Amino acid sequence: MSNSTKARQKKSKRPAVFDREMRIKLGVIVSFIIILLVFLSAVLIYRNNVDGEEYAINVLEQQNYSSTTLPYKRGDILDRNGVVLATSIKVYNLILDPKIILSDDGKYLEDSINALVDCFGYDRQELLELVNENSERRYYIYKKKLSYEDIKDFLDAKADDKRYPNLQGVWFETEYERRYPFSSLACDVIGFTTTGNVGIWGIEEYYNDYLNGVDGRSYGYVNNENVMEQVEKKADDGDTVISTIDFNIQSIIEKYIAQYNEELKPENIGIIIMDPRNGEVLGMAGKLSYDLNNPRDLTAFYTAEEIAAMSDEDKLNALNNIWRNYCICDSYEPGSTAKPYTIAAALDEGKIKSDDEYVCDGYEKLGGWTIRCHNNEGHGTIDMYQAIAYSCNDALMAIAATEGAEVFSTYQKRFNFGMRTRIDLPGEASCANLIYPASKMGPVDLATNSFGQNYNVTMIQVAAAFSSLINGGYYYSPHVVKQIINSNGGVVENVEKTLVKQTVTTETSDEIKKGLRMCVETGTGRTAGIEGYLISGKTGTAEKQPREDEKYLLSFIGFAPYDTPQLVCYVVVDNPDVENQSTTYATTLFKNVMEEVLTYLNIFPDGESEPSEPATPATPSEPQTDENGNTIAADPTTGQTATTGGNDDEVFPDGIIRGDEDNNTP
Repeated sequence: MSNSTKARQKKSKRPAVFDREMRIKLGVIVSFIIILLVFLSAVLIYRNNVDGEEYAINVLEQQNYSSTTLPYKRGDILDRNGVVLATSIKVYNLILDPKIILSDDGKYLEDSINALVDCFGYDRQELLELVNENSERRYYIYKKKLSYEDIKDFLDAKADDKRYPNLQGVWFETEYERRYPFSSLACDVIGFTTTGNVGIWGIEEYYNDYLNGVDGRSYGYVNNENVMEQVEKKADDGDTVISTIDFNIQSIIEKYIAQYNEELKPENIGIIIMDPRNGEVLGMAGKLSYDLNNPRDLTAFYTAEEIAAMSDEDKLNALNNIWRNYCICDSYEPGSTAKPYTIAAALDEGKIKSDDEYVCDGYEKLGGWTIRCHNNEGHGTIDMYQAIAYSCNDALMAIAATEGAEVFSTYQKRFNFGMRTRIDLPGEASCANLIYPASKMGPVDLATNSFGQNYNVTMIQVAAAFSSLINGGYYYSPHVVKQIINSNGGVVENVEKTLVKQTVTTETSDEIKKGLRMCVETGTGRTAGIEGYLISGKTGTAEKQPREDEKYLLSFIGFAPYDTPQLVCYVVVDNPDVENQSTTYATTLFKNVMEEVLTYLNIFPDGESEPSEPATPATPSEPQTDENGNTIAADPTTGQTATTGGNDDEVFPDGIIRGDEDNNTP
């Protein structure tokens, strides 16, 4: 072979050149593959986040996978002494798995059906039809909320391999059902729950986040080695709420409310008992009570015909009216229970002195109106204490005029009238739009407001304000819960007393207490007295709108013991169905309740020593009644009596009687 031929062969065997064009093509291909891989990874991550659990279940289901929710137990609600007011009871749902029952050519059908029929007494034909009609279903709830006693025989049968050897596809799912051991007791305070452990009204709603827990879950599947793997995440149970409510005090309150409802049939009625030293509510109830275990039952309040005629909206409105807490949701004109606040404002600001005297001739004329005292003949010359004791409208109007609208309005705010107390219950009303601001308070408005007409309050506002008036001037936020503990008994939160403000000085508080004591000792509140105790308080008779209907809201608020008050009790009886409405109905209710509560709490009598009091110009005669049962009020200066129609402070339309051009009473 020639040299030229060898050279050509050598040249032809040179390696191919990886030129620039080829490198570009390769780079494009590799980049595309990388982008595709990144895209596929992103899709997998996204699908795993969105549907990963579902895919896992489908995969594990093929390996005999099981997943069971472990429900949490909603926390209990207790009274202050540990009495259970609300709890959650474990119940069982009977679950059928038709697909398993019919598997292996119906191998498990006969024993499974026999066990259900024998242990529960269910209808065999019904079960057979249900299983066959749902042959592809893995989960069918057949019965709900069975007790352990209901299912115990079945559990024993299932554990006995010889009794029903082919029993499969039947199991129980646990959940909790809310129960209220005392049915309607303290329903206004406790509230209830609906589907999903959602609290409705009361503590159940306000403390819902504390009471609820977090579900757990149990996972199980057979691995490749035919071994059952179990993973369990325990449920976190809800916290237990310890209320300030005392079971026995609440029972006493509700006993007398039921009695009054039966005998007097008032439009409404309410009682609050508080501890003025810390704002704790020991008992609270209104007229309407309902079964917390069946809160949507209207049959106790309406006939079957009335319920049938109701639309869904009508039923909801009716239920909300039943569920609402009268003591915090409804407002009204307070009447003469407001008089101590008017006097306290003037005394605290130095506008009056405790020994100032006022002449009551039975009326005042303002802006073309004649505004009368309940004693048409007048109380004569009286001092500040007697103005409280004998509930004198005339003296109160004079005191209010002396302090002026600005001071009056300022102290209404100090006492929290027209504002929410922020009690730890849902649905509290404020009445802000039903209170006169100083800028819009004319002389007539100030006069009628001075004795508790023409502005609105709620029961909890009055009870909290009064507590500050008699405890030295310290306004504590009212509350119905004192402590929250977790499922292990550890303290989650202590609800301490919260001092919001000082309404009046201690000196003013002491002076007002003297007038309140005189009210029960010698004034309009005599029938509230309890032997051995220096019961002190104030009566109230508010004329309701429209005035011409002559309907009255009767009330009494008082405290005990005198020197160191431990209890404030406020009772309201709204328009009782009686011929002559008198505050005696309120004072008697107060007395009946407090006699039992003081005995139960072992609060000892005050003793025989009386608090220091100013001298009275005359000793009024003992209260009497006429042949119609009307209270006969005694004039403190003359001892003469005049029938008052049963009211301690009767008011006229809008609190006033319109005069003619010469201000003469028609």
